[in-house]
Amino acid sequence: MKRLQLREKTLQEQSLINYTEVVLVKYRKQVTIVGGGIAGFHAAIAASRSGLKTLLIEKNSTIGGLTTLGLVNPFMKYWLDNQVLIKGIFQELIERLKRKGGVYFNTFDSELMKIEMMKMLKESEVEILFKTMVTEIIKEDNKIISLKAQSSNGEKVEIESDFFIDASGDGIVGYLSGNECFVGDETGKNQALTIMFTIAGVDFESVRSDVKNNPENFFAWVTPNMDVISVAGYFKELEEAKKEDPSISIDHFFFVQLPGKGRVTVNTMNISKDSIDNSELSRSMLEGTIMVEKIFNFAKGYVKGFENAYLEKIAPEIGIRESRRVKGRYVFTGEDVRTYKKFPDGVVKGCYGIDIHSNEKKIDKKEKGFIPKYDDYYEIPLRSLISESYTNLAIVGRCFSSDFEGQSAARIQPTCAGMGQAIGAGIYLAMSKNIELLKIHPNEIENQIQKISKL
Repeated sequence: MKRLQLREKTLQEQSLINYTEVVLVKYRKQVTIVGGGIAGFHAAIAASRSGLKTLLIEKNSTIGGLTTLGLVNPFMKYWLDNQVLIKGIFQELIERLKRKGGVYFNTFDSELMKIEMMKMLKESEVEILFKTMVTEIIKEDNKIISLKAQSSNGEKVEIESDFFIDASGDGIVGYLSGNECFVGDETGKNQALTIMFTIAGVDFESVRSDVKNNPENFFAWVTPNMDVISVAGYFKELEEAKKEDPSISIDHFFFVQLPGKGRVTVNTMNISKDSIDNSELSRSMLEGTIMVEKIFNFAKGYVKGFENAYLEKIAPEIGIRESRRVKGRYVFTGEDVRTYKKFPDGVVKGCYGIDIHSNEKKIDKKEKGFIPKYDDYYEIPLRSLISESYTNLAIVGRCFSSDFEGQSAARIQPTCAGMGQAIGAGIYLAMSKNIELLKIHPNEIENQIQKISKL
């Protein structure tokens, strides 16, 4: 049997002994971002392009988080008529993907997305630590001094930084630092989890024909003349399928067209589990992956246009809509969404509405007939992206400071990208002026984002 030894970075001769301590690998950065999802990615690009020494820590072995590993698609509504609400680096990323054939209206190819994100990180000189998880926060008064982390191969690191950004999705930096966090709704219940998957070999003309001939079998917003095939319903087919297999747990079948020939992404399962309980998440991944086959077999056996389809890919990362939310200087609310609230320190615009998923929610006539309207936009204030407890901790992405309803609207990918690029640019401005981040005007942040965007 081969003996293994711990790596020890010293000048002493290595010998086959059991070391009791592993020497830390230390870093000193101006900005450290925890989480390489779409929010953390945009924060890293914005900070590094602005001239800050930037380190990005990601628990997985690739970039993108749920955007790539979760197969989350499409980019939900981030425009009003001809007004695009999220521009800058996000728009640059979309344009790069378009040149590679990786975008179809508001859907994208997850593998090409991964490549372009990696290339942008390299071009922007962002240093990256993959397969690394934060284990401890070192703090002093109202500042975070450093964080400790460990890689999947056992290497321990300590990172000192002037500013930290929690883009982890689960608010891990905020949680470990002792900052107050929120979880779930007023009862503590989280939004449902989903495992996304893609199907290829779909006949879109058959799908359009079915929608045209059976409009009552679909949600009211589904139309046969849609630019992008986006269909939810098949209530009759599910009723028939459940007679043969009562274990089919979905109440509708929902898919959206992807770039490429006959490809769709499926977002149709709701698994209600505790999203910060690892044992429950693990069971959800197991149960959800098995459920994918059942849903695919339903589609192939009952849905017109899927007769020759095949299962292309299952997301290796479970889709978490909401877990911890870190309390900031302002808690963004569902009422802010409903009233299209604007703020003096508004730095991100959004128009997507409150969207709460639960496996206990039943589809009724009212929901079937609902057609979403997008009349105006709301703003997310800078205060909701800055920790309540620490002056040098920002929070972006789905863990930003919000209540349950507010988060359900602002959690979509374009809005999270907007949070990331705003904070990355804002931190640079604050550090260059030697003032608090809260004192940076939204117009300055917007100008800085446009300055560093390569469009």
